[in-house]
Amino acid sequence: MLMRKGQDGVEPVPGQKGKKKAVEQRDFIGVDSTGKRLLFMANEADLDEELVIKGSILQKHPRIRFHTGLVDAHLYCLKKYVLDFLMENESITSIRSELIPYLVRKQFSSASSQGQEEKEEDLKKKELKSLDIYSFIKEANTLTFAPYDGCWNACRGDRWEDFSRSQVRCYVHIMKEGLCLRLSTLGLYIEANRQVPKLLPVLCPEESLVHSSAQIVNKHLVGVDCLIGPDTQVGEKSSIKHSVIGSSCVIRDRVTITNCLLMNSVTVEEGSNIQGSVICNNAVIEKGADIKDCLIGSGQRIEARAKRVNEVIVGNDQLMEI
Repeated sequence: MLMRKGQDGVEPVPGQKGKKKAVEQRDFIGVDSTGKRLLFMANEADLDEELVIKGSILQKHPRIRFHTGLVDAHLYCLKKYVLDFLMENESITSIRSELIPYLVRKQFSSASSQGQEEKEEDLKKKELKSLDIYSFIKEANTLTFAPYDGCWNACRGDRWEDFSRSQVRCYVHIMKEGLCLRLSTLGLYIEANRQVPKLLPVLCPEESLVHSSAQIVNKHLVGVDCLIGPDTQVGEKSSIKHSVIGSSCVIRDRVTITNCLLMNSVTVEEGSNIQGSVICNNAVIEKGADIKDCLIGSGQRIEARAKRVNEVIVGNDQLMEI
């Protein structure tokens, strides 16, 4: 499944000083005129200045639509023989960047032609890579399911001769509506959490954004767009706006939390002020601390009355890519 590229929120990313422009790695994705058959897939880093398309592809599909604004949603439906091939071929380490492009290329080559192209010296150099997908396709199963596959293939716009010549076929679903995000950056992770309070009333109208077991002294100081998990305690005169609070958190009196994400079992002591930050599990913010645009790692403790701005505070054994 493919989807449109997610956009980071307009708010600054915690712990990121200055404007950091992410290096964009585009995927060149070619589909047929119906938008269903996947004909070409390669990352920009793996390409030269020109796109090389096999003549066998152009003969069957003279019109190819190319997309550069789509990303892989990491959702795949694979036939059993593909899984068998993957289990045996230990040289393949990535489904997205190695297996899928390999299968796409194999669509327009037959088992017989592949056998002619392979040379003995190449097989000696790359023993694992010499495994061919066609050797994992059982001919008996193909013949058994040929009528069903043929009808289904025809509905997709493929011709019977395509099926008879090539048993490997790749299709793609391009998501046009709904919400689907790949949380590959901290900015996207924060944006996804901000979308949850908007979607939850639509998907689960019976569920409240504030869990019934949460104990909140002044509920009118909690914004209507906030999500608060079970067993969380919020003290007197504490204000929470545009934030997501996990389960079993303890927020003491006179605390201000704005545009934040607090994970589970976070403790915020009295009089603290937190803005635009991500606080991970079991972190402790001591009394009177002032935190802005920071990333606080799991189990970290911020000392009383400390002032932290645009910092990443994690343990030595924790790695975090912003």
